[in-house]
Amino acid sequence: MPKSMINKNSSSIKAKYHQKTASDSAIYNTYMRLLDVEPLYAEYVWMQISVFDLSELGLGLLYNILPVDFEPYSIDYTFETPTVDETLQGIWAKFKPVDFSKLYTWMTDFREYIIENFKEEYQADLLAMTGEKAIYGVTPYARGIYDPVLAREFVRATFHKLRLLRTPDESWKSMLQQIADYLEMIGVTDDNVFNRIMMLFSAQTQSFVLGLSILGRSRLSETEGDYAKIPFLDAQGYIHDLKFRTLDHLQFGFILGVTPLGYGLLLPKNSIYKLIDGKKNPSFVKVLTEKISGIIQRLTMTTWSYSNYNRPEEMLDYHKSDKANQYDLLQTQRRFIENWVYERIPPDEANPVRIRQYQNAVLQCICWRAKRHRWGFKSWKHMTEEQFKEWWLNYWETQGLSRETLNNLYGGMSLWLERLRESKLNLGKKVQQIRKRLALSV
Repeated sequence: MPKSMINKNSSSIKAKYHQKTASDSAIYNTYMRLLDVEPLYAEYVWMQISVFDLSELGLGLLYNILPVDFEPYSIDYTFETPTVDETLQGIWAKFKPVDFSKLYTWMTDFREYIIENFKEEYQADLLAMTGEKAIYGVTPYARGIYDPVLAREFVRATFHKLRLLRTPDESWKSMLQQIADYLEMIGVTDDNVFNRIMMLFSAQTQSFVLGLSILGRSRLSETEGDYAKIPFLDAQGYIHDLKFRTLDHLQFGFILGVTPLGYGLLLPKNSIYKLIDGKKNPSFVKVLTEKISGIIQRLTMTTWSYSNYNRPEEMLDYHKSDKANQYDLLQTQRRFIENWVYERIPPDEANPVRIRQYQNAVLQCICWRAKRHRWGFKSWKHMTEEQFKEWWLNYWETQGLSRETLNNLYGGMSLWLERLRESKLNLGKKVQQIRKRLALSV
């Protein structure tokens, strides 16, 4: 019998959750473990975020998407100490999103962005690329703004989110292709997006590029003439000897044998980025380094993000913990869904592996359109229910599940699907809302 079918004691579930995340010992242990992993975490953050952010800035020029619209480029948080009344309600830290549009006005306008970051002799040509609405199959890319919204959302955030969800390259490429096919994006478009980020990942460790590479991890590359030469695996699985000189070549430059016509800019040997006062990093690099440094410095604040809305008396006794009760209710919902699916699998497919796949499929159908604060999921939120259903069926069919069984499961849960999504969202933020309200009413 699957684990989800076993009746689990609610008290033991809450006690286990409380012991690992909300008790006083859990808070102490979490804090100490974060100190232990800080060097590894710092390296990971530099390697991941720098590539993500720099690839998005390059795509922004090619697909006419403003820097402030990209995720995770425009995502960051600041930490504020709570008031006395908030502390009494178990609010140990307040995390507020950074408004990049107010801090850096050049992120909100292409003209200001180009003038701020690029040398004067190239600004006119770059400005001529922006502003027009693109028409698929008609307007050359880099000459218009992506439309419709789902395809734009895919480039804006979903592409990079899937990199975190599907780290192995083959799994990532498969899911990207499935989404791109559904959105009817021209095949070369999603390949180009894939290739851009993979070029940056390769250059980050196989060469030393100012603004991208990391001391101690990056190395000096082979050269051919005036160009660095590194190995690079493209979206089709072919290995190329990639030749480039500067960061902008990797972000949006035309590279012979890799970049399709219309998907890259012909660039000079030297960088087209403008150095501040002739020697300091361009503005976008300054923003990137400040953002990454801030994330690393706030690592230990993760302790309080997990243990927030948790009064001292709740840390000592899980019976009094509202967070433990909230977790138990969410897990009860999950077990109900898994048991419901288990009862509806045809006998010829009722093996543990296949059952788990169907349970995961149904959980995805519920959860991916009901995320509270996780970036990268808006592609699915912007879809109509029929569009999402079609994408969901296609995706899980490619994973080997029966389309007929999936249709039957979707039809069965359609009566309560929206209500359960709404309940999941409301339940997930219930304790937070109550504590904030109590802190204001004191």
